[in-house]
Formats: sequence, C-alpha cells, structure tokens
Amino acid sequence: MTKDQAISIIRRITIAYPNFEMSQEKLLFWLDHLVTMPFDAVQQNLHAYIRKSSYPPTISQIAVQEKAQNNFLKQLEERRRMLNAE
Repeated sequence: MTKDQAISIIRRITIAYPNFEMSQEKLLFWLDHLVTMPFDAVQQNLHAYIRKSSYPPTISQIAVQEKAQNNFLKQLEERRRMLNAE
C-alpha cells in the first residue's frame, strides 16, 4: 500500500477508537509496517476487527502478508518442454 493509504488506515482506527493515541514515533512505526501490506486486505481486516472489538487493534491483528508465489509447477512445465525439445 502507499503511504497515503496507510495513513487512511490509521485515520480510520483513530475515528473508530477515540482513545487510540498516536504519537509521531508510533505513526512512523505503523507506517513502516503498513506500507509492506496490501491495502484492500488490511482494510477488510480492519473493518472486520472494528465490528467485533471495542479495543484498538495492534498491527498484527489487522496485518496481511502476501503469500509467496509458488512457481514450482511453472518451472516443472518449462523443464518438460526443454527436455521434449532436445
């Protein structure tokens, strides 16, 4: 996600949880982590979290890690083609 999108996530948290305090140091920490995640998925997790909890989330409670792409089958097929071409 972009920095602006990360800020919008943090803004939503501060709106939903008025007691959620955000210092400059905390803001930079959150931004550092949020920008490495996909915006739409984090936003969905935040919406789901807000519906079920009266306490502000931690980063890990709304975090989404993109799964590493598994290229095994693609590589296997390429090797088969190379072997068949020889």
